[in-house]
Amino acid sequence: MRGNSFGNFLVLTSFGESHGPAVGAVIDGCPAGVALSAEHIDAALARRRPGQSIITSGRREDDHCEILSGVYEGRTLGTPIAVVVRSRDARSGDYDPNVFRIGHADRAWEDKFVHRDHRGGGRASGRETIARVIGGAIAERILPESVKIVAFARQIGHVALKATPKELTRADVDAFPTRCPERMADAAITEELLRLKEQGDSIGGIVELHIDGVPSGLGEPVFRKAKSRLSDGIMSIGAVSGVSLGDAFTESLLPGSEFHRPVANAPSGTAERSYGIQGGITSGQRIIMRVAIKPVSTTGTMAREGRHDPCIVPRVIPVIESMAALILADLQLAARLDNI
Repeated sequence: MRGNSFGNFLVLTSFGESHGPAVGAVIDGCPAGVALSAEHIDAALARRRPGQSIITSGRREDDHCEILSGVYEGRTLGTPIAVVVRSRDARSGDYDPNVFRIGHADRAWEDKFVHRDHRGGGRASGRETIARVIGGAIAERILPESVKIVAFARQIGHVALKATPKELTRADVDAFPTRCPERMADAAITEELLRLKEQGDSIGGIVELHIDGVPSGLGEPVFRKAKSRLSDGIMSIGAVSGVSLGDAFTESLLPGSEFHRPVANAPSGTAERSYGIQGGITSGQRIIMRVAIKPVSTTGTMAREGRHDPCIVPRVIPVIESMAALILADLQLAARLDNI
C-alpha cells in the first residue's frame, strides 16, 4: 500500500488503524531548533477528539501524544519526529467482517487488498486524521507568527450563518459546540443534530477556511500552485467531498468587471476574488476556501446503537486547519530555493 506520505520538503507519514494499539505520524524535514513539546500537539488533538459534546461520537479517547524522537530539551533536532497516540476505547465487536457498510470504504478495500482490517474501518477510519493534526501542530510551529488559520462551520444542513464574520479566532469558533459562530444558528443546528442522532441519521455541511498573514510568493505558477496544493491536501480528508477557492461555483458566473474587482489599499493588480492566490502564487491577501463535508456514512440501527457523529463538520474543522498548515509550511520551505 502506497500513498501514506504527504508533502515535498515537510513530509508527513501517517500510520495506524482505527482499532489498532495506536495511530500516529512521522514528520520529516522539520528544521532544527523549532520549539516543540507534547503540550503543543495535545492542545491541537483535544480539538478533534471524540466525546467533546452531546452532538459528537461517544467514543472516549484522551488522545494524548507521545513524542518518540526528533525533539530534545524542547526543541526539534532536524531529525524525523515520530509521534504516537494510543487507542483506549475501541469496541471491535461492533463490526462484522462480512458486512460491507454503504458509503464506507469497506467494499473498495476488500476488492483492492483482499485482506483488510474491518474494525472501525481500519485505515480508512476518521481516526487516521490524528496524524494530520499532529503534523499540523508541528507545521504551525514553523510558520511565521503572522499566519492565522481559522476554519468554522458556515452551514450545517439547511442552517447557515446569516453573515460571514470578518475576524475570528479559534477560541471564538470553539466557544460554540457546532463551531458555527452565531448563537441562533448554533442552537438550531444542535437541535437538529440531536434529532438526527436519535433517528440514526446524519447530515453534512460547508466549512469556510480563512488564512491570514501568509507571505506573498508561496507556490509555483504551473503544477504546484498554492491553490492546487491546498485543494489536494484538503480533498485527501475522507469526509471532504468538494473544495473551492472562495465561493467559486457562484462567483464564476459574474461578469469579469465584477469578478476582478481590485482590493482597496493593496498593491496594484491584486484582485479581491483571487482570495489571496494569483497565478498560483500567494499575494499576501486573505486566502478563503470553502469545503463541502458529506453526511456521515453510518446511519440506521448501527448509528442509533453505536458511537457515531451525526455530523462530522465540528470535528473535521481542526483537521482542515492542520492540512492548510502543513501545506503552507511545505511551500514556505520550498520558497527558500526560489532565488539567491
